Amino acid sequence: MKTLKMAILSVVVGMGLLLVGCGKEEPQAVAIQEGVDKCEVCHMHVPDDYNATQILLKDGRTLKFDDIGCMNEWVTQNGVENINVQFVRDYNTEEWFNAEQGAFVYDSTLTTPMGYGIYSFKEAPAAEKFIQDRGTGTLMKYDDLAKHSWERSMSHDQAGHDSQGSHDGGSSSSTHGGTDSQHTKH
Repeated sequence: MKTLKMAILSVVVGMGLLLVGCGKEEPQAVAIQEGVDKCEVCHMHVPDDYNATQILLKDGRTLKFDDIGCMNEWVTQNGVENINVQFVRDYNTEEWFNAEQGAFVYDSTLTTPMGYGIYSFKEAPAAEKFIQDRGTGTLMKYDDLAKHSWERSMSHDQAGHDSQGSHDGGSSSSTHGGTDSQHTKH
């Protein structure tokens, strides 16, 4: 009988520990406040669009960036020791997700605020379809970003980060220069 009580107690304690571990909330991205939030690197306003990225630091602070290349520059200069999580947005849905779990497409013709030419995708098949539909681009995993050259193209969005036009199904004569005119927002 004593053994049965010990077994039950062990199960209860084990389940309690499991529930405590499950009770931890996953870090969440914070909303972009357009016209207020500025990129930590280039100090330009961060538009609330598919190019926005952010870093949640271990001390609870959030750093926002207008381009994944600016986020990379911050990480290169400051290291990863104080980073809790890096968030990027899915090109198709604009949903925030952990950059370590994503897929990325690089092409020098892709228009981004600072000209780094990288779009983020939550799922690799969506990134592969984007490349297939465009007929150009390089598929990258998170680990590939560390080896990327991070050269800036002159085709970045110089008109104040206007995220209108071809991303939301508008004309290809927008500030995106038609580079992502095949994309339509769902």
